[in-house]
Amino acid sequence: MRSEGRREPWPWILAALLLSMMSVSLTFYAVAASNPDAVVVDDAYQAGLRYNEALRAQQRAEALGYRVDLTLDTASDAVRVEVVLRDAAGRAVEPEAVSVRRVRPTLGGFDADFELNSAEEGFAGSIPLPLPGRWQLVTSARIEGETLVHKSALRTAGR
Repeated sequence: MRSEGRREPWPWILAALLLSMMSVSLTFYAVAASNPDAVVVDDAYQAGLRYNEALRAQQRAEALGYRVDLTLDTASDAVRVEVVLRDAAGRAVEPEAVSVRRVRPTLGGFDADFELNSAEEGFAGSIPLPLPGRWQLVTSARIEGETLVHKSALRTAGR
């Protein structure tokens, strides 16, 4: 009596699983290669030194009693920023310079620095937001050689 050879499905199942893993990996590679992220910093050591110095300056400014009062008025494609620097007694103080850094945490290429202009009390300016979504605004006020930093997050709706 002749017995028919039984075909095992396992080699075909394993080959199909291996082929699907390879195609998923290649798809992930294609997506990652077509959306490169910008380099965070060129020299991480120097960036760390600058960060430490900025942190010490922030602590010295806070020890002197300075604080940043920030008002944000969001429109669809920009945000109006008003900054007033106050001393420990709550009086407005005139800083040497005020700037705002616009940061897009989830996408490179949209970070930019903006100088604010003098206003009636403090400094003011309009910061364009080219895309809807999450943004981070880092306000820096320079006074008496120290820099006071204030970070704020904001989210804009779609247009």
